[in-house]
Amino acid sequence: METVSNGARLKYKKYFIAPEKDWVVFVHGIGGDSRTFSPQLKAFKPHFNLLFPDLRGHGASNNLPIPDDGKYSLNLIAEDLFSLMDDLGIKKAHFIGGSFGATLIRIMQEIAPERFISVVSAGGVLRLSISIYTVFNFGKLMAPYINNHFLYKIMAYIIMPRKNHAKSRQVFINTAKSINEKEYASWLFILSEVKHNLDKLFCEPFKTPALLIVGDQDHAFVKDSIRFCEKNPETELLVIPSCGHLSNIEKYTEFNSSALNFLLNDSRKN
Repeated sequence: METVSNGARLKYKKYFIAPEKDWVVFVHGIGGDSRTFSPQLKAFKPHFNLLFPDLRGHGASNNLPIPDDGKYSLNLIAEDLFSLMDDLGIKKAHFIGGSFGATLIRIMQEIAPERFISVVSAGGVLRLSISIYTVFNFGKLMAPYINNHFLYKIMAYIIMPRKNHAKSRQVFINTAKSINEKEYASWLFILSEVKHNLDKLFCEPFKTPALLIVGDQDHAFVKDSIRFCEKNPETELLVIPSCGHLSNIEKYTEFNSSALNFLLNDSRKN
């Protein structure tokens, strides 16, 4: 399926069961696509209407025009998703984000909080530490000289280095194959904007109920998730033992159970 968005075409999959059911929008990270959430489909499908978009330049959304300056912005990516929801008649939804997808959701909620019922974050990037930001910037600097798929593979091993992270790491590497070099460069331009926004929002609570699900082996981001919830105790936190960055893949049974319980309780309140 596809829809018109900002003069471009975002590809997506949707599963509709009833008009009275809430929608859940799944937002994947940089280098991923909607297949990242395949482990959630069977569990969530009986309870909600589901929307799985591919962000521009990712998955099947690989023929969208790049801005004249070759740069993407967070507002542009967010507007793609809001326009898609408008085209499908979705006024508000629960959002589930993975990795950078959770970052995008965080910023989208600042733009249009009325579109959100609640948020679930899988391996959410709540702040870019100096070390991780330096690694990303290294990728940006080396992009003209090194094959972007090779850079994605390096990043996958940095963020998900352990043996039990292998499945998540391979999903990330495989889905990233659809991204061409121009798209890769365009996405890298938003890094400084992402860091600025995350630094500003780190002490601010979510504007709706939120659940952060993070693996205790998600070495790049778990400490910031814990610190964020200490500053914002209204945000729920689940730390999954012996789990890496993409808990929705590596420990999908635990993730699905906790996320569904959170969303269904929240749905009853609404």
